[in-house]
Amino acid sequence: MGRIPDEDIQRVRDATDLVSVVSETVVLNNKGRLLWGLCPLHGEKTPSFKVDPATQLWHCFGCSEGGDVFGFVMRTQNLEFPDAVRMLAERAGIEIHEEGGGLPPGRKERLIAACEAAADHYHTRLTTGRDAGAAEARAYLKGRGFGIETAKRFRLGYAPTTRDELTRALTRAGFTRDELVEANLSLPDGPRLKDRFFGRIMFPISDLNGRVIAFGGRVIGSGEPKYLNSQETPIFHKSSALYGLDRARNEIVVSGSAVVVEGYTDVIALAEAGIGFAVATLGTALTERHVRLLGRFASRVVYLFDGDAAGIRAAKRAAEFIDWHVTPEAGSARVELAVAVIPEGKDPADYVAEKGPEAVRALVKEAQPLLRFVIDQRLAEHDLSTPEGKARALDAAVSALASVKGSILAQEYANYVADRLLTDFAVVQRALAGVRPERGRGGAETADKGSSARGAGSGADGAKGGVTPAGGTDPAAFAVTGDPRQHAAERELLRLAAVSAHARGKARDLLEEGLVLGEENIRLLRMVLDAGAATGGALFEAVARTDREAAEMLSAWLMDTPNVEEVEYAVREIAGRLKDFALAREILAKKAQMRGLDPAKDEAAFDDLFKEIAELQRKQQELRRHPHEADGSGGGHTA
Repeated sequence: MGRIPDEDIQRVRDATDLVSVVSETVVLNNKGRLLWGLCPLHGEKTPSFKVDPATQLWHCFGCSEGGDVFGFVMRTQNLEFPDAVRMLAERAGIEIHEEGGGLPPGRKERLIAACEAAADHYHTRLTTGRDAGAAEARAYLKGRGFGIETAKRFRLGYAPTTRDELTRALTRAGFTRDELVEANLSLPDGPRLKDRFFGRIMFPISDLNGRVIAFGGRVIGSGEPKYLNSQETPIFHKSSALYGLDRARNEIVVSGSAVVVEGYTDVIALAEAGIGFAVATLGTALTERHVRLLGRFASRVVYLFDGDAAGIRAAKRAAEFIDWHVTPEAGSARVELAVAVIPEGKDPADYVAEKGPEAVRALVKEAQPLLRFVIDQRLAEHDLSTPEGKARALDAAVSALASVKGSILAQEYANYVADRLLTDFAVVQRALAGVRPERGRGGAETADKGSSARGAGSGADGAKGGVTPAGGTDPAAFAVTGDPRQHAAERELLRLAAVSAHARGKARDLLEEGLVLGEENIRLLRMVLDAGAATGGALFEAVARTDREAAEMLSAWLMDTPNVEEVEYAVREIAGRLKDFALAREILAKKAQMRGLDPAKDEAAFDDLFKEIAELQRKQQELRRHPHEADGSGGGHTA
């Protein structure tokens, strides 16, 4: 099938009433200008699902899903966007004229189409191949407890030992040399191409809509690397992709929890045992982007580590993706992080086969909060019977709390550390005040399970594991990436810009001044600003044309109808807060510079910095006295 023209999509949208479509599956009741009902995407007893007839948008506060009529059909019917358009076109009696036919045009669509074709080829070779390699692949899967029906459900495949079979098949199907190389399905070999994968069992990796975007392959028999993943491509990024999320997302929403494991076969084994809310990382440890992605569907993320030595080491590193999202102050963005270590040195696939699904469910239910786990692990590494051991243990424990300093969670765990060390709470508080967030250590570490026996490894492409942090060790870095106040102010600015065109001029000024720091907030704000004066449903459509997921993130706000004067007041207040935070970061940075100077040897530089800090503090005090009169001189971004 070909590409559906934008004009036809708009005709389908104009001819379709969201309320009518939703009412086919949800009982809606009037509450003011909105309609409310029980969300069809997750189990609930109190209505948290609302529909706005005016904007033709919907949103659920329970599972945080939202969007337009196409998004509603995609989620309730498990369809991709083009299929949702086709379904609603048929419902409305509209004939759509697809362009091109055959393979879809457009670079991204072509690469996805190539991966889809490769998945079909690999799957056919596994399920119907009569050669010795295909038989050996089926025998390996059978030995792991996966029969042919499991292979079909998970679309598993086999890459034959010939070095160009897939390349020749996809070339005959109309894909170009550049497309095959860009999708990392083929590699240049002089003037010819050779297959990226050969002699391997293939695990297709899909995006949220179930479209294949990459592969993981396990070698059959001996050979290195044992596990090989696709390299990064324009459609595949390991740090933000999770194996099995497309299949697991509905169960994750229903259960409220997501379980993260380290291997493809773990995900399959758990799903076959009835635990359908597990996903796996792809040659990396869990990253902050993974946590935030899962946080869209789950309020609790449990990292299920293997009980072997590598799994324990990975568990100890888990502190590196703790940030403000785990604190109560994060509000609806909060994600509870927990850790469970499988006993007896087993991995999830072996454990569920031996102990059964209820044993795994019990592990997940009883998983320990991540911060508690990390603190206990660090305290256990020191001799608490000696003063020196206690001092080292205190330093190690409070360093785990640095990324959540100032939160209720940090205060509670400071009490916990004080009790464990039999010391005064004030001692722990003073130690905590002096530490910086542990950001940036894990990015260069190789994932211990990268060459494990279960298929989430990085293989020979040199991908590194560990955590991909958002911050650094600079004194101002915490304010950039971990300060919930900065993030909250940016999100409120984004909300105001989304709901009111009157707020966008000031929002653009703040953006250009470098006062909005969060990458995701900058990206979303630019999309809103690029939409001109569009609001409500029109803004959703404008953003969705570029990024449907981004539009759906905005959907809850776009149903608001704020008072213009209230918006203008709120924007001025937020501008003052952002400039205050910028001044605070600049003061921190200059104080850090001062600490590196010798007042006697560097007297002039020391005095200059002292004067600069005094002037910045004066500006900050003036700003706080008159927050709504702030202008562009109130602060700036410090590089």
